[in-house]
Amino acid sequence: MKKISITVVLAALLLAQPTHARDSCKTMLCMAGMFQGVGVVDNCEDAVRDYFSIVRFDHHHRFKPGDTKRDRGNFLGGCKFDPEGWASKINNAYGTTRGFGF
Repeated sequence: MKKISITVVLAALLLAQPTHARDSCKTMLCMAGMFQGVGVVDNCEDAVRDYFSIVRFDHHHRFKPGDTKRDRGNFLGGCKFDPEGWASKINNAYGTTRGFGF
């Protein structure tokens, strides 16, 4: 019984940790500025980091650019407001890059 109680307490502590909620719309807006040559503007570092933190590798730990681009595109696709196709433009430009220097 004591082991179960300890397990429950540890699980509750792990689940209670604050998480960083990814906002695909904020990321798309921040990346649109970057795409247009403005660079990473103030208060956009986390949003840009969210995009570039999506990286896929194969079972030999080799970078998979196609899978990375697909998953990054799916993330940006979570923003339903995209009248000018920014998600596609951004993902075509940055989808297969490994990172952005963060």
